[in-house]
Amino acid sequence: MGKQRNTTIIIGEGPTEFYYLNSLKDEFRILQHIKPDSPKNTSLRELQRSIESSIQMGYSQVFCLIDMDTKKKDAKSMAEYQRLKKKYHNVHIVKKRSGIDCQIRFYETERCTELFFIYYFKYTTQKFQTSEDVEVLLNKICGYDKTLKFFRGHPLHQFFEKQGGNFVNAIANTNRSLVDVRNGNRDYTYSEIGSMFNDLGIE
Repeated sequence: MGKQRNTTIIIGEGPTEFYYLNSLKDEFRILQHIKPDSPKNTSLRELQRSIESSIQMGYSQVFCLIDMDTKKKDAKSMAEYQRLKKKYHNVHIVKKRSGIDCQIRFYETERCTELFFIYYFKYTTQKFQTSEDVEVLLNKICGYDKTLKFFRGHPLHQFFEKQGGNFVNAIANTNRSLVDVRNGNRDYTYSEIGSMFNDLGIE
């Protein structure tokens, strides 16, 4: 068990989030203390293990970036996800004896994190059938390629801005997508990643 750390760990579901968050550190000093992480695989069981491990390691905040594509593939997957979300989302864990004081939050994107990258360039309400469809559109917009080779050679935030994208617009577009969802216009093509950045102190 680690000592209490007044810092945040952000758990993505794969390498995309890890490389993207690291690319932001040079731009935003407030993110220098953030530790991006990703489970060894994308199962909900592995995500739970990562959350529990982060709590025990003493992180003060555990933020989870959730891709909804695999959660919505069938009723069983969604039910399992909802159980996990009910257990952890917006939960504040305090264990005085061990010194643990941890806030946990989930941030969803439907279908996947690449939608937030599209929001760098434009707002869309398109209903994507798969996460691959999101990636195809992003590739058409800016040449994005979801491979480790691409991630290592192209710091993602800087790449999107060089291609004409804008981080502030991305956050504004996520907020717009959530307004549409709350107003009942749709239950797809939305992202809460902008809300996460707001919670981290980035407007």
